[in-house]
Amino acid sequence: MATVALVNPQLVSSGWQRGSSPQTMDDALPRHSLLFLSGPLRRAGHEVVLADLRLLSGWAEYEHLLVRELPEFVCVTAHTAEAEAALECCRRAKQVLPGCTTVAGGIHFTMFPDLGEREGTVDHVIRGEGELTLPKLLADPVAFPRIVWGEPPELDDLPFEDRELYPDYADRLGFSIWDLPTPLVDMITGRGCPWRCRFCCGPGEQNLFTKPSAEKTDARLPFVRRRSVANVITEMEELYDRHEFRSVVFHDDQFVIQPGWVEEFCTSLHRSGFVDRGTRWWAASRADIICRHPELIATMRDSGLEIISIGFESFSDRMLRWMRKETTSEENHRAAEICHDLGLTIFANVIFGMPYSDGTWYLEDDLASLEAIREIKPKHFSPSFFSPIPGSWFYDWTMENDLLEVSSPSKTGDRRPDEAKISGVDYSRLNDLLDAYRRETEPEPPPPRAIRERVRNFLAKPFSQKVAAVRRRLPRRFVSDETGNGPSGIR
Repeated sequence: MATVALVNPQLVSSGWQRGSSPQTMDDALPRHSLLFLSGPLRRAGHEVVLADLRLLSGWAEYEHLLVRELPEFVCVTAHTAEAEAALECCRRAKQVLPGCTTVAGGIHFTMFPDLGEREGTVDHVIRGEGELTLPKLLADPVAFPRIVWGEPPELDDLPFEDRELYPDYADRLGFSIWDLPTPLVDMITGRGCPWRCRFCCGPGEQNLFTKPSAEKTDARLPFVRRRSVANVITEMEELYDRHEFRSVVFHDDQFVIQPGWVEEFCTSLHRSGFVDRGTRWWAASRADIICRHPELIATMRDSGLEIISIGFESFSDRMLRWMRKETTSEENHRAAEICHDLGLTIFANVIFGMPYSDGTWYLEDDLASLEAIREIKPKHFSPSFFSPIPGSWFYDWTMENDLLEVSSPSKTGDRRPDEAKISGVDYSRLNDLLDAYRRETEPEPPPPRAIRERVRNFLAKPFSQKVAAVRRRLPRRFVSDETGNGPSGIR
């Protein structure tokens, strides 16, 4: 059996060594695609080594890791923003281990499988899903062409994510996200998305998660499916036994695709004791789905849902039509009202700086969105600048109309509002508007006198009350258990 290095080239949304002392979610969370791959590889008898660039100091340490572990196969995944770093990982692997075989996957290589062929840095590309195909390729690389579509697995047949691939995984659970209580785990319950928003890559999930067409030889069809409720609950129970987590982030792009599945899941959360334990969770849904199923959203709330992420994207109806979002501004407002009435915390996603169909950016469309956000008052607001992702409908459109000002994948694949991407957009004006909104909504720090008063009151408390106050503010896994035998939840 072989030694396999699984590489996370996450240098744009995170950076060198930032995974060791995480400051953001992108620094802290594990790379799920690699965790899904690790289980089948270990099941096949391979030794798996993690090469997460966020845990390394630079390229020299990356090369040293490869020389030390001597993997026969170096496998890298890549989002669009990471394409350049992924190719560099393969190039350096070939340089220090000339005999190794490099394998690339992920959404960017699925969309652009010829990358790295001319330079000889990428030996094989697995398009789509790799859990079943990668172990077979490693067993007999010569039998595979350079580019191959991965066989889509039955999700319940896969091993659970190999979270122990990260030796410090238990420590990472203490990183708080959106004020959710810790320890915090994050999970994925399904694959695929049935909607076809123009800003999404292809849409991405309809290009990444596919199956062969029975009618057309070379055609692929979107393959939307979900793990069984029993499978998800079993993984949650195993994770709780190991880590006693208090909250879960479900990273599915859309949590409510099959209402019946969600109903069954919520029932199982009650039956398995997670609701009684006070487990809180985060999930994403569309505004139109919330309006269509308010009773289901209430059921989710009663089952522990605390934060609901809504892809509003815009509050301009013409822009929503242009995006092919299939929602309306009225639905956006109504969805927010439903969630507020249920006492849910709203995580609002909005795209700014998108030109209209005539190629012109209109400030009034973005002003309408910002004014709506002021009215809705979400606790968490995630603005992004329009980034035409390679592979998306909008990418082709911006290229045809000569609107794109950046060409590097690390720029086109990064949606954070920090730099110009589209010609004709006044990014300075947008940044000023967003900065003004942040100043309006950021809570004012308490005056020094109030801080001194709080400290004085704390010091005046009996020792037992001081301990109790500190315990309430500590992540659960740092709090002693009922017997006083030390920290609970640390494995």
